Amino acid sequence: MTIAKIYQNFFLRNLIVNTLVYLVILACIYDEIRLDGHSWSYILSKIAMGYFPCIVWITVFNICIINPFLFHKRFKIFFTLLAIYWTGFYFFMNWFFPLVGLGNLKTLQIVSLIINGCFFYFLHIVISKKMSQADKDIMNFKSELSFLKQQLNPHFLLNAMNNLYGEALAEPEKVPDRILNLSDLLRYQIEASKKDFVLMQEEIAFIKKYIEYYTFRNERLAVTQNIEGVHDQIEIPPLFFLPLVENAVKFSAETAKPFINLDLKVNCRSLCFTLKNNCLDTESRLSSTGIGIENLKRRLEVYGLKHTLSCKKEKNMFVVKLSIWHLPTAV
Repeated sequence: MTIAKIYQNFFLRNLIVNTLVYLVILACIYDEIRLDGHSWSYILSKIAMGYFPCIVWITVFNICIINPFLFHKRFKIFFTLLAIYWTGFYFFMNWFFPLVGLGNLKTLQIVSLIINGCFFYFLHIVISKKMSQADKDIMNFKSELSFLKQQLNPHFLLNAMNNLYGEALAEPEKVPDRILNLSDLLRYQIEASKKDFVLMQEEIAFIKKYIEYYTFRNERLAVTQNIEGVHDQIEIPPLFFLPLVENAVKFSAETAKPFINLDLKVNCRSLCFTLKNNCLDTESRLSSTGIGIENLKRRLEVYGLKHTLSCKKEKNMFVVKLSIWHLPTAV
């Protein structure tokens, strides 16, 4: 069990806390009691006699008075019960302590018990709320990440259908082969989007297949690829490079001599992905949904990866640079 799970368990949490407090009390009074020559069983029983009744009183106060009255801002009732309750505790312990041979309970000890008991309860409430909020945030992030992943397939399919439509008009005899190629790409997308991370090698193989599809479709497209340092242990969230490559292919195709330069360098658990493509000097004739890049930006945030992402257009050149640090490894 994790520490958070242990803390959320009422029985285990109180067992651990009470054991620690019990040991602290034992350490504080051990030397004094040992001088009297008493056995361990006598020492432990004496501590239990005084300690556990105090814990019961404090627990009842926290649950039955602080929780329903103070936390709900019923201050008049709370302060009235506070005075009555701890006055009753004072007289009870003054009667109980001498009865079991523990001496008299002093006022300072009572104040200390009240303050410490309430402090630990408030601390518990704060921790519980933080843990509850963290659980909600995790659930929200998982839901959002699932939604972002689900957006990838329709976005890719939308672009693919537009391309197939153009091919069906120009070269209808090639469409069956193109559909088969696209089915391979879609199969990887569907399987990869079910996972949080995939091997870097698998992701690169997918991008190469994607580029191969478009170089076959557009013979004018010149692609230069430089990939260094990739090994079989590095993992990356699936389909991180796809929106960047999609845009590069799409907008370079508007030019007379389209080209793409892809550079990927992996060093230990960090990567630097640079993509350059030519584009029109003037505004593009193509419409863009903008889903791909915005999706990537949000996924980077949701995954909590340390990264930088820059997109720059200079005249007829568009440059994208994505750097990510501390990528996970397969175990």
